[in-house]
Amino acid sequence: MNKKLNTFIFLIIGTIVNILVMLLLLVSFLYLIGFLFTPETNGSVITAVTLTAVMLSVVGSYLIYSRIVKIINKKWNLEQWIEPLFNKKK
Repeated sequence: MNKKLNTFIFLIIGTIVNILVMLLLLVSFLYLIGFLFTPETNGSVITAVTLTAVMLSVVGSYLIYSRIVKIINKKWNLEQWIEPLFNKKK
């Protein structure tokens, strides 16, 4: 396998992992919202809290994914196996 194919595979697997982490966080936040709030709670409050949960799941998945990539990069030295997406300007 060449570096470009390794980079493509890393991006595909990384995207899938990031989406799975995001969905896991979102489902757990929505479960927590359903547990904490009753149906009698004001609809606008639940909407605001749900929107906040979605944003937190996106930010949280980014933070978790970046930590996972740092750990993998430290363990297997990915820089020798994948090609940079953006070349430095000369």
